[in-house]
Amino acid sequence: MPRFFWGTLAAAAIATGAAGCGSTSDAGTASADGGTSAQASASANESTSQGEGSGEGAAEGAGESSPGGTSGSPGSGGSEGSGGAAPCTSSMLSATLTDLGAGAGQRYATLVISNRSGDPCTTGGWAGLQQVRGNETIPTRTVRRGDAETITIPPKTSAYERLHWAAVPADDETGSGGCEPVPTELKVIPPNQTSQITATWDGGPVCQHGEIELEPLTLTEPA
Repeated sequence: MPRFFWGTLAAAAIATGAAGCGSTSDAGTASADGGTSAQASASANESTSQGEGSGEGAAEGAGESSPGGTSGSPGSGGSEGSGGAAPCTSSMLSATLTDLGAGAGQRYATLVISNRSGDPCTTGGWAGLQQVRGNETIPTRTVRRGDAETITIPPKTSAYERLHWAAVPADDETGSGGCEPVPTELKVIPPNQTSQITATWDGGPVCQHGEIELEPLTLTEPA
């Protein structure tokens, strides 16, 4: 089955939905203890899935094979605390999607993770993602690009994760417009967390069986 990839992502980064979370392919994986080191592979690994009912943010890697067809991915990050700041928990954070962009067969967006609390907090790595439409979970596979770094988000400020997906269907896709169903929300699990936060999705269908490439979280807003 052919798969299509276009372009690379700018810097910037989640997920189980109501029913499940799953597939992740690592191009770079954060260390569980250091948080600032990662090793990028020469090519993306084969996607793996995590079964229904699981949404635990993992320090490294993805989950296990899912018997179902719907999938998403857990958040993956580095050190859970740095410089005296506590880890960023899901209850401290909110998620929005901005900077929707389109190219020839390509779509881009910036996932904004905002620290709503009055205290700084640390995080880093990649968010977990799950597309949903109402009560329906939509197949979601993430491909992690780049190297993770532990970052500290000041209070009332944000971190950014750049997303990229295809708008051209695979040969065996037969959903809306030849792709997957169009989501209305993106469920996000911040790195090293287990609880999801929700962003409204206005990016249309994610083709190539719901595959989304994403860069690790950064404090620098994409240009």
